[in-house]
Amino acid sequence: MKMNRIIISVLAVSMVLASCKKEWEEHYETIPVTVNENMWEVIQQDTELGIDRYVQYIKDFKLDTLFKKDATYTLFIPTNEAFDDYLLSDSITESLLMYLITPHYVQSGNITGSERVQMLSEKFALFEHYNNTSLFDGIVLEKKESPLYLNGKYFVMTKRVPKPKPNLFEFYANTNPIFKKYILDLDTVIVDKEKSRPLYKNDLGQTVYDTVPIIKNEFEEKFFPIREEFRFNTATMVFPRTEDYNRALDDMASLLTGYQDHTDIPVFWQNDILIPYLLEHGVFENSLNAIEFIRTGAPNDTLKLKNILGDSIVIDYDVGERYECSNGIAFNYKYFQVPDTLFNGSVRVEMEWYVKETGIDRYIWRKELATQFSDKSFLPNADSIPTASNDSIVKVFLESGYAGNFSVELKIKNLFPRRYLIVFRTMRNYGAIFDIYLNDQLIKTMDWGDYFKTSYLYRYPSEAGGWYYIKQGDPYRMFDVLAENTVDYGETTLRFEYVGPAEFIPNNSLLIDYIDFIPYYE
Repeated sequence: MKMNRIIISVLAVSMVLASCKKEWEEHYETIPVTVNENMWEVIQQDTELGIDRYVQYIKDFKLDTLFKKDATYTLFIPTNEAFDDYLLSDSITESLLMYLITPHYVQSGNITGSERVQMLSEKFALFEHYNNTSLFDGIVLEKKESPLYLNGKYFVMTKRVPKPKPNLFEFYANTNPIFKKYILDLDTVIVDKEKSRPLYKNDLGQTVYDTVPIIKNEFEEKFFPIREEFRFNTATMVFPRTEDYNRALDDMASLLTGYQDHTDIPVFWQNDILIPYLLEHGVFENSLNAIEFIRTGAPNDTLKLKNILGDSIVIDYDVGERYECSNGIAFNYKYFQVPDTLFNGSVRVEMEWYVKETGIDRYIWRKELATQFSDKSFLPNADSIPTASNDSIVKVFLESGYAGNFSVELKIKNLFPRRYLIVFRTMRNYGAIFDIYLNDQLIKTMDWGDYFKTSYLYRYPSEAGGWYYIKQGDPYRMFDVLAENTVDYGETTLRFEYVGPAEFIPNNSLLIDYIDFIPYYE
């Protein structure tokens, strides 16, 4: 009986050993048969997996040249059946095929959980392995992975072809071409001095380089490199789609004089004012969820988020659809409107914007913004005064009793055509008599001597009704004029034309602190 138990035990062990040997041979001893073969040649000769269409696509896009190089790749190969389903709504592109190839050796047994793998397209795909099941971007790799060949290995997917997620730039370039052009226009080609090689010195002693150009982008330097792919870094962007963007501009145009629809809204206003505002209020670090943009709805409730620049931003909008991109999250607006303050509020012009310093207490007019005509040379001067609007005022001293010609014309870049109350802040003891022209139309003759008349010692009338009251000892004075700005956005000019000295004014001059353009509705 004891001998029988020994025989049975020996047989059982033999069977286990035989089974182990069979699995060992299948797993290890069969691999050397194919290790010394070229993976691409094996794939082309395969007749069982149903991947001949993949082979043809690789050849069509000349990607088979990859396998002539001394490099190792891991391929994720869709079957013909998977391509049939994909082609119902999409087309085959080179970028898709490159997304299915990685220059890294992926061994599922070495991965537990998930790993982001960079593909030849530079995008990162998600590879997962749980309980002997492997997934590529959530798609189960149902057929066995291949052994390692001379130049790599492959996995086969039978059900679906993964669709590479667009990065944030690709997503918004597709949903709003205006945004795409805005970003591309900020590209600048510069020389990478670290990579450029000095060749020789020219006759002037300057070093001539074998230059290596690189592209820098002002938006991507400031906010986030939306065209790059990252393993971990992400951003969240909120920006309207084309149809929502144009509808909001249509609404805006209906509130402006002479504008019909979104095509009338100047593109450079959108680039200079609107889009920068949207980006500052709509680009955030990391991948955010819609719930993080939801306000409580309580009275006076204010939601603030820190934008990617580190500024605290009031969120006064609701987000719409959420899209997962390869380097972040994209949101559309639930209902996009152009903020009223960007075009319907007052515009302040600081006079110091129009001068530049050329030396210690020496200034000239900025040629691109201001033009002076005079019989004699009179230079502007910017004085630092803490009580001024921007801590400085600009004045031009004329000779006492000057009887010649003098005028200065300012370009006002950010005004839409409409009726404005134009408010000037000046000083009581500096001035003269000036004709003031808006777009070459005389809108007011201002006599600074009026401030010394008995009726105007304590208040000065406004053309909009009411008064500018004067505090005792206050050197500043205000005056205004109602005028219709009829020219297109960015083409407004305002000119001060000297008429003569003003009575009672000790300093014959032109002095302006600021000019406010306030939209006026009767």
